[in-house]
Amino acid sequence: MNIHTPFVPEVVTSTGWLLQLLLVMAMAIFSAAALCGSPVAAPSDSQLLQLMHGKQDNGRTIRLQKIVVCTPERTFLLWSTSDGVRSFFAPSSRIGRGVGDEYRILCRPADDPEGFAHGTKGARILATSPGRFLAFEWITFAEDASLGPNGPPVAAPEILNESPLPTWVEIEFLPGTGGTTLVDFRHYGFRDGELWSASQKWFTRAWQGVLEGLDRACQKERKVAHAPL
Repeated sequence: MNIHTPFVPEVVTSTGWLLQLLLVMAMAIFSAAALCGSPVAAPSDSQLLQLMHGKQDNGRTIRLQKIVVCTPERTFLLWSTSDGVRSFFAPSSRIGRGVGDEYRILCRPADDPEGFAHGTKGARILATSPGRFLAFEWITFAEDASLGPNGPPVAAPEILNESPLPTWVEIEFLPGTGGTTLVDFRHYGFRDGELWSASQKWFTRAWQGVLEGLDRACQKERKVAHAPL
């Protein structure tokens, strides 16, 4: 289900293949919604092309997996809704529903309510299939060093504010036994250079922590669901 296709020859940039697959997914979702009578705005070719411009898999990818005790449908909702994100990831967020909608994580909403310095202002949803798959853009640097070692490397504005954003996350939700889910997590698009290497190293640790938080949130929900009345 990944929109990234590792079998594509190296001489082909990932942008064209990602765009083709995103178009197929987006049109399928739109068609299904139309059949069910739900009003959904289909993303345009130009919108998807703009989102995918400049995105390439350079082989510097964070790859993680985690089994959690939530169903794929529930795990997807934890990643794709503000209430879900608040339970394990960040104190606040603004998350849309479809391709092109924002995926804005707010790490310090009181001090940085728009997510400029320590958030993902400008990040967009790239693909979504409820209970199965989610892809979104990501910002890999901070605007300032106010978080110290708890924050990612600081980058100059021209790097931090690049548009469209060069890195993206893909998460596949694979059903397991007993209502569990294998979360197959990938963060693509890290470039070469000391600053990018530092960011990849920092986010490898950070995403591991996020997945641990997801696991705790699912365990908590399961305990509540099975608690005696």
